[in-house]
Order: sequence, then structure tokens, then C-alpha cells
Amino acid sequence: MGIPVFDNLVEGVRKGSLIVFAGPPGIGKSVFIRYAVLNVLSNSGKVVYIVFDEDPTGVLADLTSAKNISIDEIKNRVLVLDGFLVRVPGLEESEYTAVDPMNPIEALNTMYNVVKPHASEIKLLVIDSINEIILRNEPGIVLDFIKGLKGLCKRYNIISVIVLHTGIPGLDQIYSAMEYLSDSFVEMGFDPSLEQLGIPLRRLRVRKLKGASHSLDWVPYTIGKGGKIMVVDIKKIMESVRTALAELKTLTTEKR
Repeated sequence: MGIPVFDNLVEGVRKGSLIVFAGPPGIGKSVFIRYAVLNVLSNSGKVVYIVFDEDPTGVLADLTSAKNISIDEIKNRVLVLDGFLVRVPGLEESEYTAVDPMNPIEALNTMYNVVKPHASEIKLLVIDSINEIILRNEPGIVLDFIKGLKGLCKRYNIISVIVLHTGIPGLDQIYSAMEYLSDSFVEMGFDPSLEQLGIPLRRLRVRKLKGASHSLDWVPYTIGKGGKIMVVDIKKIMESVRTALAELKTLTTEKR
């Protein structure tokens, strides 16, 4: 997949799989997705990118800055479906194909129509994020959309990667259903023990992966300059914490 950390935890990913990257806002889900997209572009493939969370122009510019490739080439190989500007008054006329999160079944039809002419070249389909559809529709419609998406991916052997923002009250059942329907479910979050000490350490684990072996271990990571994803040595962090606590204890004792 070309995704740091994730690739080291899995034996591989079957073509036609639906992968969910789930975690709270700010955990770096979109950064991981960008690696997957750039990996496809590096191998001359095409990507269908359904954008709900931000202006699609910004998404394409971000890809251009991360890769030595022109914006025209990006536009030729990243087929953008716009679910963002379509909802902004006065900006309905987008240069991209529109998809409406309030009509998931019609959105599926649009996706099929975009994929079919390029099926042999498309290697990845991205939805960032699925929350727009979840929040605007009944649970049954959301699940029908996910099933339809799985059918599309399996029919054309396309890997689909979905971004899911967690932590929204009242959506636990939907989260569980998406984990059940997915072929792979990647859980992302902050280490709770370190978070209590004021250290926001990101971590992930692969809770589920159909058709291949995978590790269930939590792996801590950080996102550096330029969106570089790096594994963190948790032992060094814990040693630093213990040292800081020992120094604090010594200072407290001396003041007494």
C-alpha cells in the first residue's frame, strides 16, 4: 500500500478490499491516505478520490507538493468527485464531478460511472471522509452505501480506503457495523496512559484484515515535517518520563 507503519503490520492486502482508517480528528488519517495515493501514482495507476471534508483543489495541491509531478498530471490520474463545494452556496459550479452526501445511492451510481471507463487503470478509491454520509442519512442507507461500495471494489479489483472520524456521540453502532463490513479495520488513537501525563502520542493497530496475516500490536508513531510518518521508540519516551518524574520528586523533597 505504500503506507508507513501499516505496511509493516500486514502480510498484504487483497485487491478489491475495503479498508477503514478510524480515529479521532488530528490523528493523521488523511496523511496516511496521501501515502497510499502517492504510491499508486508512483506506479502509473489512477485514483478515484471522493472529497467531503475539504476543497478538492487543496487536496490536489497537497499531492503536487508531496510528489515531483505536475498539477495537470495529477488531475489526469486522480479522478476527483466533489462532495464539498457542492454544498457551499454560490459555489455549486465545480470543475469536478459532484456527489451529494445526502443522496448516497445516487453517489454510488456516480462512482460506478466514473470508475467503469477507467477500471483497468484505477487501483485505489478514497473517501475522505465517510462521516458526511453517516451524519446526513439513516443508518440503513449508510450500510447500503458501504455494501454497494464493497460490490464496486470487488467487481473491478480496486482497493478502497475510507477515512472514519470517531468520537462522535451516538454513532457507536454505526462504527461497529462498519468494522464488521470492512475487509480491514485500522484503529488509530492517542496512547491513554501517556495522554494523562500530557504527552499526545499517536498509535495504531490493525484490528482486522481478511485474507492475510497481520499483527495486532499497537505501534506508536509521529508525523514529522512534510508529513513524514515515523515509528516512535516507546521505551525512550518512558525512560524520559521516569527521569522527569524522579527529578520532580527530588525538587519537591528539597523544597520541603
